[in-house]
Amino acid sequence: MKKTILLLLCFSTGSIFAQSVKSGSILQLLGTRSWIRVNLPVQKDTSSKLYWSTENKKPVSPNATINNNEAFYIQDVKPETLYYIWAETSQGLQKQTVRTSKKWTLDTSELKELNTNPSSEAVPQGMKIFWQDEFNDKLLNKNKWTTNYFSSLNYTSEESKKEMLAGQLPQPAYILNGKFINLYVSDTLPKRSYNPKGGQKISSIQTYDWKSNENLLNNSRGGYFEVKVRRNSSGNPEGTNTAFWFDSPGPDLRYYLEQGTYLNGTEGIRPKGQLFEIDVFEYLNAQFVLHGHVDQKGVFQRNLATHIAEGIDHINKWVTHGILWTPTSIKHYINGKLIKDYTDKHQIYSPNHFMNVFLGSYGAKGQVNMDVDYIRAYNWPLEKGNELPNPGFEDSGSLIPWEGNGTLVPQKGIKKQYSSFTESRREYRTICLFKSQYFLSVGIIH
Repeated sequence: MKKTILLLLCFSTGSIFAQSVKSGSILQLLGTRSWIRVNLPVQKDTSSKLYWSTENKKPVSPNATINNNEAFYIQDVKPETLYYIWAETSQGLQKQTVRTSKKWTLDTSELKELNTNPSSEAVPQGMKIFWQDEFNDKLLNKNKWTTNYFSSLNYTSEESKKEMLAGQLPQPAYILNGKFINLYVSDTLPKRSYNPKGGQKISSIQTYDWKSNENLLNNSRGGYFEVKVRRNSSGNPEGTNTAFWFDSPGPDLRYYLEQGTYLNGTEGIRPKGQLFEIDVFEYLNAQFVLHGHVDQKGVFQRNLATHIAEGIDHINKWVTHGILWTPTSIKHYINGKLIKDYTDKHQIYSPNHFMNVFLGSYGAKGQVNMDVDYIRAYNWPLEKGNELPNPGFEDSGSLIPWEGNGTLVPQKGIKKQYSSFTESRREYRTICLFKSQYFLSVGIIH
């Protein structure tokens, strides 16, 4: 009888030992388009050896020795790629896989922040969070943000447009400390003014990339959006601004130009009176602005509305700012309190498409800082493919009252344009899907 003896020799610090993957090991991994976050289980030792590869073969030498008490980031990864991760810990050899993705997902570690650092009381009853960034990572999550600042008004500048298309836009200055992000401008950073001829420096992150036409946040159904920020400036900078704002996306000016306007081959599709930009706050006094009036030559004329809330100290204070965007209104909140609502049905304030979300600091010849603790987006949950929230959402007090005598009825008219007719006068309800925006039309057929 032949006997076969298999010897597995592993050399480490002068000794020979057999090493096997520990069963049931759980590494906490998150794969984004640009990095993989690694969190290890509680260890007796303070450091561990980490290995990674795109092949199911452990490298001979560790790629890094990491601190067990904090997250480690594997950088310069390939997106949409399967990675194999090994960690030599006091509990043995841990192994797990993770696929890097270009799509963001709700992170369980971030969701815990809703309990430890809750949002303001302005969050409408019944809404659930569908997108957030707590800025607890040491690197920017580029599944959520692009650093290529560009807006509708920048598109009207041929010089800025040329830089955008060439991928040469100036990049922002920011610091992530594991608790919040500090977006800042100073005498040294960013390296140049946004306009090469001089003027403001801009440090901003946003959710839509004009060059690639990639939208990182589908907020086309609106909802409630809230940030918690702290801002200040020093050195008497010029053009001081800190801003949380929404802008119409590209890849051209179709959402900026009004209907009936043709400019450089682009036809405007925005109804007159509908906003193309919402400044939830700008400047250090947190001015709120709705932008909307543009002439036939594409030149911005004036605002739809402007308002500054009095009696609120914004400098070096943590302040929450919120906006409720529904098909029928725009509502503005500070520290959980309603400041003003815009519900004139003769003005089409609300956008009917997704919007580009910005967070940024602006200035020159001095320093401007804006710390962002979190940004959170809420909406009414949808089930079973419905484009309207499930019955009962209209009772939350979050929307202005319906006009008419219609109501939402469970299981009626799902995925159909018309629901059932009722009563002898043929009351009808129509669900209008308008680029994923939802409306309820109620009336009587005689």
